[in-house]
Amino acid sequence: MEYPEKIDEESKMVLNQIFDQTTNEGWFWHSINNVNFSTSLNYYFEIKSDWARGLKEMLMVSILFKDKLNADKEFEVLSWVTDFVTKMHGRADLFKAFYPSPKIAPGSEAILPSESDAELNQSYAIVIKWLKELYYSTKEEIRQKSDEEIIANLMVNPAIYNTIRKLSKHPVRYNNLRAWFDEQHFNRDFDKIISMLEEQKFIVINKIGPETYAILVKDIDVYRVPPACAMELLEMPDQADLPRPVIEHYIGLVSAYFNNYKSDKDDADKLKLFSAMAMPKHYNLISELRKKPIAKSKIGAILRQGLVVATKINVLEDLKNDDIIDEFEYQGMVYVMLKTDIDIVDQFPEYIQNALPDKEKMARIPRPFIPPQVAAEVRDDLKDLFPAENFVVELQSAIAPPAIEQKTPVAPVTSAGPGLLEDSPFDVIVDKITSKFITSSKVDADGLKKDRDGVDKDRIKRTE
Repeated sequence: MEYPEKIDEESKMVLNQIFDQTTNEGWFWHSINNVNFSTSLNYYFEIKSDWARGLKEMLMVSILFKDKLNADKEFEVLSWVTDFVTKMHGRADLFKAFYPSPKIAPGSEAILPSESDAELNQSYAIVIKWLKELYYSTKEEIRQKSDEEIIANLMVNPAIYNTIRKLSKHPVRYNNLRAWFDEQHFNRDFDKIISMLEEQKFIVINKIGPETYAILVKDIDVYRVPPACAMELLEMPDQADLPRPVIEHYIGLVSAYFNNYKSDKDDADKLKLFSAMAMPKHYNLISELRKKPIAKSKIGAILRQGLVVATKINVLEDLKNDDIIDEFEYQGMVYVMLKTDIDIVDQFPEYIQNALPDKEKMARIPRPFIPPQVAAEVRDDLKDLFPAENFVVELQSAIAPPAIEQKTPVAPVTSAGPGLLEDSPFDVIVDKITSKFITSSKVDADGLKKDRDGVDKDRIKRTE
C-alpha cells in the first residue's frame, strides 16, 4: 500500500531489502540516497493472522523524506507512527486487508473459508484511511510553521508569558527575576526560558553599573479582531459562493459580537487565543475560515481527518468554547463561521512607550489596515477614518494567513548597523530608564562586594 502516490522502483527495492533483513519489532532510520528521497523512517511489526504461515503477518510502515528530520520533529513523527502501529494491533480482522481475494491454505489445495468482497474491502479501507491520517499528520508536523504559530507556541507557555508580563513594566535585576521565577513554581528551567527569550530577541541581559538586568525590548500581545472576510462579504455578497441568508447571519453575528466586545480581556483569554493559534489543527481551521464560512461537512478535508475524528480531538468544540467560531444551519446544511479573528502583534514594552515623545508613541505595532476590494467611494470614506501612514490601498490576498509584520517607527533611523540594541533610536531612552531604576533604589549590599573588575559572577554561572 502506498500513499499519496506510487514510489519509484529504486526506493521500493531498498525498502524491500531492509524489510527482508529485519526481524525485531521497532523503528529505525535507513538511507535511501537517490534523486527523490534521502532517508526513510521505518517501523517493523507483526499482527495476528488466521491466513498467514505462522499465524502472523509481518509488516513494515515506512515514511520517505527528502531531508533528515531534527530531533524534535523526529519525536513528533514517531509518535504518529507508533499510534498507527498500535491501531493495527488493536483489530483482529485487519489481516484481511492484505488479501484481496480468497487464499489457498499453505501446503494444501483446500480453499479457505471465503470472505465477501465487502468485508475484504472494509478492512482494506480502514488501513488505507489510517495510512492517510499518518501521512497528513506527518506532513503537518514537518511543514514550515508561520510566524503566528511560532510566537503562539512560545506565548502559550505560562512561564514565558508571565515572564514577559513581568518585564513589560520595567527592567528587573537578574537575581530578582530568578527569585520571582522560582516563587511562581512554573516547573520550568529558568536558564532555558531566558535563553529562549534571548534567542527570539525579546530580551537582552545587560550589566549596568554593579548590577545585571533583564531588559525587555519587544513585547507580544494578542487581540480579537473582526474577520476580514466579513467586510468582504458585506461589500461583495454576490461574488461569494454562499446563500444570502448565511451571509446576512454571518455579518450580523460578527457585528453583534464586536458591538459588545471589551478589548481589555484578562490574561486567561489571551492564553486561550495563543493556545488556539499554537495547535496545528486549530490553526488550520482558523486559516481556512479566514476566507469565508464553510460547510461543516468539509471540515474533515481541511483537518485531514474524518468529521468524527475532528470532533473527538475537540477542534470544533474547543474553538466554540473559546468564542472563536460559531455554527449556523440553513436548509439542512450546517456552516462553520469565524466569529472573531486572532491578531498577534509585536510592540514596544509599556515602559518604553511611556518614555517616548508623543509624536513617536505607538499604542501597539499592528499590521497596517488593508481594505478589501471595495468601491471607490467606500475607499475614500475609509481614508478619512485611518491615518495615511496606516492606510494601504494596494490589494492583498485574503487567502493566505497573515504574517507578523513589524511597522517601522516614525523616528529617523540611525546610520549604525541594524539589529543591535545600541543602534536602536530608543537606546538612550532604555539607558535613562534603567539608570533611573538603579539610582532610585538602594543597591544590594552583596552587589557592592562584587569584583571591581566589572565581572558579574552570577551572569558567568548562568552562561557556563
